[in-house]
Amino acid sequence: MYFLLNQNSSPTDLGVINPNTTVLEWLRNNQLVGTKEGCGSGDCGACTAVIGEIITKNKISKIEYKSINTCMALACGLVGKHLVTVEGLTEGDKLHPSQKAMVLENGSQCGFCTPGFVMSLFALYQNKNSVNLHQINEALSGNLCRCTGYKPIIAAAFSMFDDKSDENLDYYKKNQQQITDILGKLNNPEHVSLSYKKNNKTIKFDAPSTIDELSNILINNTSTNIIAAGTDLSLEITQSMKEFSHIVSVNQVIELKEVKEGAKEIEIGAAVSYEDAASCLINNWPDLGAFLQRFASLPIKNWATIGGNIANASPIGDMAPVLIALDAKLKLRKGNDSRIINLEDFFITYKKTVIQQGEFIESIIIPKPKDNQRLITHKMSKRYEDDISAVCMAINISSKNNKPESFKIAFGGMSGIPQRSQKLEHFLLKNWQNEDIASLAYKVLNEEFSPFTDVRATSEYRLQVSANLVKKTILMYQDEPIENLAEFSQLN
Repeated sequence: MYFLLNQNSSPTDLGVINPNTTVLEWLRNNQLVGTKEGCGSGDCGACTAVIGEIITKNKISKIEYKSINTCMALACGLVGKHLVTVEGLTEGDKLHPSQKAMVLENGSQCGFCTPGFVMSLFALYQNKNSVNLHQINEALSGNLCRCTGYKPIIAAAFSMFDDKSDENLDYYKKNQQQITDILGKLNNPEHVSLSYKKNNKTIKFDAPSTIDELSNILINNTSTNIIAAGTDLSLEITQSMKEFSHIVSVNQVIELKEVKEGAKEIEIGAAVSYEDAASCLINNWPDLGAFLQRFASLPIKNWATIGGNIANASPIGDMAPVLIALDAKLKLRKGNDSRIINLEDFFITYKKTVIQQGEFIESIIIPKPKDNQRLITHKMSKRYEDDISAVCMAINISSKNNKPESFKIAFGGMSGIPQRSQKLEHFLLKNWQNEDIASLAYKVLNEEFSPFTDVRATSEYRLQVSANLVKKTILMYQDEPIENLAEFSQLN
């Protein structure tokens, strides 16, 4: 149970810990209190740290550093990785360029959020030689500040690249080969297993390294909780005070972390993070670029997986409606047997799916787009980035002779499951040119869905905004000027 911590040349032993322990909890219990707890739910970024992993491309291995929310990551997932916290940036009395820039640009006031901002800037510094405003905003999308304002922090992001001599202040760039060598020895291909005793109860953790090992564990154990990143499960631990008796991590199963692109389809392993899948998805569906930026903050996209988002079966999960609209399928495995089902058939009712005992999601299979197809997506939320949807809508339009030939539409937030809207599909095929399309679509949606009311939106809001988004989609399909779309973007 070893990982590398900050500038230590010797691996750190996690010891025998409760598998339900988050990285944030472990850090603070071990006096690394620069990492703060703010919201405890991945919304504020005060707990941001950076994870380094060895990535091998074209037979060349290097470390890739990514920011994560430590409040939503389990400590057992650190095995074989490099964890960098704010305590590990300075060398003696010399500030890291990300710290130095924050000081010079007056990027801190009360200081509570500052360690998180510094760590997000650190990750940006590791991965870039220069930046633009879009890249800075993306890097800082998961960090909130309530007293300084963002202008000096953005200025700090720019300025930390100005003085190239400052690269000598970065321990991690200077010692990348040494760190790579150490991590290479820690990457154990063998199955990691842990048993923790608490009050005469045994809590187990398993991290198999192959898909066969994973399958055997799930077949032979009836009470398991599968995690990839564990962003949802960790919230159940910290906010609902649950304690899981057997956690099985798929994060070391190489077969589940691959993206395979063929001539006709893309197969994404269930443990592939959103950020790792993004380039392939956007290359095939350019309209997904803006949507994925709004899906979540970068620290969450760095850690959370597509398979985990689907398995969680949330009615307001953003990716499921998009994948349903794209006619995606799931490859499920149980023991040595596999089956492939349509994603839209995976969800039964709220938080219930067709998955069987001992079965798990192996991959997501997506047909590649045809020349006559266009994907249009919408997300309605109170916050632009890193917020849960009130309504998510995805429409896949196939055209012939510059007219829609078919629609495939799916919604999140309109029922207890991510759901396809077949009535609306049939209706639009006949009525897409009707000028009163929003009002007519409202009637169809009201027949097909019974949206719930919660803290994010009322049932009426969800129906009305969905009808407005139908109108907006048609205008976008017709390439209307952007000013004609404004009234259909938001409701007061």
